[in-house]
Amino acid sequence: MSSTRKGGAHIVDHMQVTAVVPSLSALLAHPEFQKGLAVGHEFFFDSYEEAPLTEEEMIEEVEWNLSRHIVARGKKIARLIGDEPPSCFYNLGYVIGTIEQGLTYTR
Repeated sequence: MSSTRKGGAHIVDHMQVTAVVPSLSALLAHPEFQKGLAVGHEFFFDSYEEAPLTEEEMIEEVEWNLSRHIVARGKKIARLIGDEPPSCFYNLGYVIGTIEQGLTYTR
């Protein structure tokens, strides 16, 4: 998929995006993504108040778990303690799981 940078954002042709949509099922079926999704659901109840996530909280989840700096730092810490760093699929599932739970939260 090709894209052009304009103002720091990627502009992707609509036709290319529609061709990618069926591949989302492969992402959703990936074991590491599923594991992250489940942990994200659990994390929500352990870490957030009994209310839906705000837009700001959703943005913070993305920034704190998917930014290049945070991912590199997590890999470094994992190596230092002799652990396997989480995969990109796990991180993505974790963020989606947390946000999903925050959007569907009901008392």
